[in-house]
Amino acid sequence: MIEMELREAQLYRILVGLFGRDRVMFKMSALSVCGGALPEGIPNPLQAGGVPLNLTSWAKSNSCLFTIVNEFDEPYMVIEFFSGFEASVDAREVEHQQYLTPLLRASGIRYITMSDDEFDDILDPDSSLDILSFLKAKIAGG
Repeated sequence: MIEMELREAQLYRILVGLFGRDRVMFKMSALSVCGGALPEGIPNPLQAGGVPLNLTSWAKSNSCLFTIVNEFDEPYMVIEFFSGFEASVDAREVEHQQYLTPLLRASGIRYITMSDDEFDDILDPDSSLDILSFLKAKIAGG
């Protein structure tokens, strides 16, 4: 079994309550989420120094936190924690956002990110924000 951090486990329980245990996948590779192959028309990005990145290798070795699949086991939404770069810039997180976002968009998969503050609000029983309202707002907003 793959171990989860506390916040990941909390989010997993919430997502399972909403979508069902069979529909929430933990840490699928980005390539698997995209159907096992890169979508057509994705330009190969350049790494620092102008060196081409092997995007297929990147997608095999990088995972999505939670992938929601439909009744045919086809991914349609990825949900991850991401607080932005207000406090600090993490090079690995920059790379993840830079490459994953266009891959998912080209594959027709919604990409939802959640900040720590948003998740704290969802967990707070006195807050008016719940997971369903949060997802609806994120989907409606883009």
